[in-house]
Amino acid sequence: MGPEFFAHQASIVLGSQDIHGCADVMFNFHMDTVGPFFPVRNLRGGIHGRGAADNKGPGVAILEGIERWAANHPPEKRRPRLLIQCVAGEEGGAMGVYGTKQLMELGYHGSLNIFAIPSGGAYFDSSTCSMTLELFVDGKGATDDAPHRGDNASLILSYLCAELARQMGPICSRTDVRMTLAGVATGDMHNRVYGTGRAQFNFSYRTTRSGELVKSAVTSAIETAGFRFVDIFGGIDVFTRTAMRLDQILTVRWLKSGLPVLTNRNADWERKLADAGIKRHADDAETFTCDAMWGQGRGYSIMWGPGSLSTNGAHTSSEHIDFADLDQFADQVAALLFIASYEVTGAAACQT
Repeated sequence: MGPEFFAHQASIVLGSQDIHGCADVMFNFHMDTVGPFFPVRNLRGGIHGRGAADNKGPGVAILEGIERWAANHPPEKRRPRLLIQCVAGEEGGAMGVYGTKQLMELGYHGSLNIFAIPSGGAYFDSSTCSMTLELFVDGKGATDDAPHRGDNASLILSYLCAELARQMGPICSRTDVRMTLAGVATGDMHNRVYGTGRAQFNFSYRTTRSGELVKSAVTSAIETAGFRFVDIFGGIDVFTRTAMRLDQILTVRWLKSGLPVLTNRNADWERKLADAGIKRHADDAETFTCDAMWGQGRGYSIMWGPGSLSTNGAHTSSEHIDFADLDQFADQVAALLFIASYEVTGAAACQT
């Protein structure tokens, strides 16, 4: 991904004044959604549809909150500088790499960076991050007439996945890392040996150190599992070829790793948020992965929004949001901006 790729990404930056330089408050919301699409329909007191909670509904509520503040702003009071980022590239494992990351690196951030996300109404000032491992087998298939002549990707992947789950489970528990064994794919016919296939693991970590420890442990676990695979299946006629060719046909790679996590505090902004009736999650155990991680070290960055990922069915066919939650969120946005209007923050506050 180079300059030409980034130049064609669908991110929008709006500013109440000059968009260059540090703003007082920056709002960020993503317009991309997970699939599949399903029709929008009105509910009694709310709306049901893809992106209703994550993240189009909160994005619209931010704009409404800014409008409420602007319509009632005392003319004699200072207007805080605002930035609004509307980005793509947050969902589907993109992690904001070609949306938020680019904008933050270009200097589009504030003293307070608000990343809209369903967070139960209170805000998080820490996030997790994730890394994704792929096991890919590229061998030669066969039929059930001569299964011994094929490289059995199904056997390789199922064994390695089971071994990785067994070995990494306790390690992930000790390091507070969430492990997800995702899709395992080879084929769906009963009379074939599939020579190609892939499997993926996702590891969600709270600290860079724990991510590094797990990544190193995965490398060791795969090596151990490979030795055991050859030892177990090398002497079984129908699988001898597969075992002997394991090193030639198996590729292990990290689709993403080494990405940062968000972890920051700011007493001044925490007080202002509290004055606006916006609570901080005292326990970050329920925090999650968000492109807010790119706000680390660029002002005080928080993840905040109406509804919750689970209760409001984000990423599911039951995704919905209540109008009352959006309305309350808009009121809180306006209240925060009124407080920011009464207290000069200035560009110097962009450093935490």
